[in-house]
Amino acid sequence: MSNEYRSRQERRQVSGGGKNPPKKKKRFPLFKAIISFLIIMFLIGTATVGVIMAKSPKLDPEKLKTPLSSQIYDKDGKKVSSLFSEENRVKAGIADIPPNVRDAFVSVEDVRFYKHPGVDVRRIFGAALANLTGGFGSEGGSTITQQVVKNTILTNQKSLTRKIQEAYLAIKLEQKYSKEQILEMYLNKIYFGHGAYGIGTAAKTYFDADKLDQLKLHQVALLAGLPKAPSNYDPLTHPKEAEQRRNVVLGQMQKYGFITKAEADKAKATPVTDGLRKGKLQETRVHEAYLQQVIKDLHKIKGMEDVDVFADGLKIYTNMDTKAQETTEDVLQNASFLRNENKKLQSGIAIVDTKTGGIRAIGSGRDENLMSAYYASGNPRQPGSTIKPILDYGPAIDNMKWDTGHILKDTPVTINGATINNFNNEQFGEVTMRKALEKSENTPAVRTFLEVGESKAVDFANKLGIKIDSAPPAYAIGGFQKGITPLNLAGAYAAFGNEGVYTEPTTIRKIEFPNGQVVKPETKPVAAMKDYTAYMITDMLKGVMRSGTGIMANVPGLNIAGKTGTTNLPKEIREQYGIPKSATNDAWMAGYTTSYSAAVWTGYNKYKDEDGVHYLDTNQKNYSKLIFKEVMSRLNHSNTDFKKPNSVVDVTLEKGTHKKASEFTPDDQKTTELFVRGTEPSEVSNKYEKPASIEGLTAKYDDKSKSIDVKWNYKGGKGKTVYKVAASVDGAAAAEQTISDKKFTVPNAEPGKTYTFQIAAVETDTGKESDPAQTSVTVPGEQQPPAEGQTPDQGNNPEQGNNPDQGKKPGQGQEGSNPGTNPGDNTKPGQGNNGGNNGQPDQGGGQQGGGTEPQNPPGQGQQDQQQRKQEKKQQQEQGGFPSLPDLNQ
Repeated sequence: MSNEYRSRQERRQVSGGGKNPPKKKKRFPLFKAIISFLIIMFLIGTATVGVIMAKSPKLDPEKLKTPLSSQIYDKDGKKVSSLFSEENRVKAGIADIPPNVRDAFVSVEDVRFYKHPGVDVRRIFGAALANLTGGFGSEGGSTITQQVVKNTILTNQKSLTRKIQEAYLAIKLEQKYSKEQILEMYLNKIYFGHGAYGIGTAAKTYFDADKLDQLKLHQVALLAGLPKAPSNYDPLTHPKEAEQRRNVVLGQMQKYGFITKAEADKAKATPVTDGLRKGKLQETRVHEAYLQQVIKDLHKIKGMEDVDVFADGLKIYTNMDTKAQETTEDVLQNASFLRNENKKLQSGIAIVDTKTGGIRAIGSGRDENLMSAYYASGNPRQPGSTIKPILDYGPAIDNMKWDTGHILKDTPVTINGATINNFNNEQFGEVTMRKALEKSENTPAVRTFLEVGESKAVDFANKLGIKIDSAPPAYAIGGFQKGITPLNLAGAYAAFGNEGVYTEPTTIRKIEFPNGQVVKPETKPVAAMKDYTAYMITDMLKGVMRSGTGIMANVPGLNIAGKTGTTNLPKEIREQYGIPKSATNDAWMAGYTTSYSAAVWTGYNKYKDEDGVHYLDTNQKNYSKLIFKEVMSRLNHSNTDFKKPNSVVDVTLEKGTHKKASEFTPDDQKTTELFVRGTEPSEVSNKYEKPASIEGLTAKYDDKSKSIDVKWNYKGGKGKTVYKVAASVDGAAAAEQTISDKKFTVPNAEPGKTYTFQIAAVETDTGKESDPAQTSVTVPGEQQPPAEGQTPDQGNNPEQGNNPDQGKKPGQGQEGSNPGTNPGDNTKPGQGNNGGNNGQPDQGGGQQGGGTEPQNPPGQGQQDQQQRKQEKKQQQEQGGFPSLPDLNQ
């Protein structure tokens, strides 16, 4: 081989001209590179880990013994509650904790608890494998010892630094305390829900057990399963989930030999509610529903998923409006209209700040013992017509710039063989978008949704926090498959009142840890729609409250917008259980001011249970409106109106034409609608043109009949025409009259007075009215001065003094002027009241031997004068003096 090698070398040298070839660089072996990297990383890691461990907090015996209650503060920084009360805790020493209780927790939380030194390497590698596939923190490898450290010394924030410190302190804890002591610390610190902190308190709260050895196996397993998620596994509100979790614990106990299969099967067959203090779990905290929402929101914050709010001593600053929260609770529990209602009828309320999205109040349930946020944020229900602004009309304005007067077809619509009608089966043929929303018509909403398109409608809803992947046409009128919560709806409606900007609702402003660390939720406002969309929807929803379906929920004097919604039970369910067609399954009321946005739901959990069939009748379906009104009327609103953006313009339209009203359009045919600037119509309606004029108006006095004849011509109008007549005498206006003829006569015209007439034609089929024509006439002669004893108006009123048979006093007639000449000769009828009848005073004649005015019968002249004064006064008070006769006669 050596000779062969030399010959190859020689040949290469010859071919290369006798020069040595360049040397190749030696490659560093791969395994050596890996080892070198690991050594370097180990050295760096060791130094880093050493620094992290050195900065670990000390094991504080006080913290290990007593959990630190978290404190809750409202929006003004005032403390309102603690998450648990030390005085209500039942502490359990390790000697008081039976073996089966210990076994249950060890089997489900840390089965190698008695074998590891505080950190379970085998468990860490299992968790590490899960984290590689599911992301860091997707599964924990914490032992019971580590959980004690995490819940007392450290925070629950997921980070490599915390995990290193947690492991280090767990090992130190195991060196200082026995396994029994550590298990006792653990069982007295964990939270079980309903204000129960520690195993002893939980046994008393759930099963009224003073001692843990009184608990049965299935009850022990239920308690052991609760700490993972107390709200989700609450046996009162989620019995199915609680039973599943209990059975998991029993399965683990059997798997690791703590109980037999027979024992496990017997416990699993026992109802989860056996021995439970059902309906008697009494919370000790105020505003419990809001606090439950705080816990839910805290665990949604990135890095806070595993924080123990009951032991970490947190200061949680919330968005709670204490007055709003107290009001909400009071209305649900004490409203007069709910006082004697079926206890199973439930309600949920969520109130958020219109501008910030901060949750101001949470109301959940009418049963005073049911204290959770379930009905406000955990009970999705079909939204009914409250969804129409979100899935139908909002997207239509945002994407197609529809105006509020956009005309829609209102007739039944058939989709895939199914016909959709309005709730009351009435149709208007055509209706404006505004009117369709005010009256909550279904068919225009569905047609709007179809024109917008599913994808755009879904996108619009998602931006408002209504998370749906798809939306069949039934969604357009609230027929959701899953549904939404009052908190979802209140948050979405707030964006309409906030110029289209949506902020995800949250109860939390910031969280402070005992070590000074501060965590804030990431609240990012999103422009969910155009500002013109928000304002135009708001303006229409204000109409809903004034004259639409929301009248009952309206608060007088408050600038408020809102929408109602109801859902019906399926036809087959109604027929099966004999439920009337008018029955309601869900009733909603949602609305907002510039300060608060609120949504209220009322209904039953199930339409049928052991107590019978449940549904909302015609009276009960209004409760959501009444609750909404009562709550909103008691809050502190700024009561500013919604600001109209520059992108919106008002246009006066002529009804039914979608054209601008003309100067001749009658007022009752005008309507004002909102348009996106630049899309307003330019065409003016010509339906109501200027009407023809009155022609040839004359007024002539006839001296023979002492009357005035008025007549005119009018050539306009194809249908019936009537004429408005306004008259005045010497400037004093008479009552206006309407006649059908083109002429009339005024009898008994008074000498020396000027009569003025104004005539206007009104075409009854169109309502058009002509400009008035005017003419005047002065009656010849002079006005007669009042006779002695007369008031100035006596004898001058056309109805009193111009009739020869009326108004003259005895002795004024010529033939009665000389009563003594012919004593037996009567005067002519009506001229002197028998003024010449022997001149006897009691018969109205003149005095004997004289030609002066005869005396009236005793008291008669005074009565006539008073009567005339009274008639004049009445005419003046009625505004009809001087009066004209009925011109239609």
